[in-house]
This record gives sequence, C-alpha cells and structure tokens, in this order.
Amino acid sequence: MSDIPVCQQCGKKLYKNYGSRGYLATPDNQYHHKIFSTEEKRNNFERDELPENVYDVDRWNYRANDFGISYRTPQQSRDGLFHNRSCFERWHENHRNEIERLIRDMGEWKNPS
Repeated sequence: MSDIPVCQQCGKKLYKNYGSRGYLATPDNQYHHKIFSTEEKRNNFERDELPENVYDVDRWNYRANDFGISYRTPQQSRDGLFHNRSCFERWHENHRNEIERLIRDMGEWKNPS
C-alpha cells in the first residue's frame, strides 16, 4: 500500500506541490507579523514576548511611526484532505448536515441573528 494520502472526495492521490500535500494543507511553519507605532515598543515586544523558537526574523520601518517585525515559528505539518477546492466544496455539501450536527453537539453552534 502507498504512503501517498488520497482525496477524501474522489480518491485521487495527493502529490506534494511546493512543499505541501493537498488542498488546505498545514505547512511546517507559521508566519506572524506585528506593527508598532514606535521602535521602542517593537524592541520591548522583541525582548519580552517573542517566542524562543522563532526564525527568519525581519524588522522594517517603511515610514514614520510604522515599525514592524515579522517572523516564523515551527509547527507540525499536516497533509490536506482534498486534492483541489471543488472536491472540498462537494464533500462539504454532501456532509453539511453531519458537520452542523457535530458543531451543535459540541455546544458551539451560533444561530444567525
């Protein structure tokens, strides 16, 4: 049996495409960015709140009162469950009642007002 996962809707194999596999895949890193009004606030954030496992840190100052920082943190990568958006939408339509029931059972359903 193959280690290549398959689409949950149509059964096609999900091949790697630019580092991820399948539609709605989770990459192995997460991108973060924040903008501050002063350089001092950015430096305080960097010193006090920036996680220890960050990498690819970029600091910028494009104009006055616009001090930014962007960085990446590692996360567990996960394959997508579908090979394209149309398969995802068809699967969602076919399982809508079941999804709504699960959300209601979890107590997180919000009625539209």
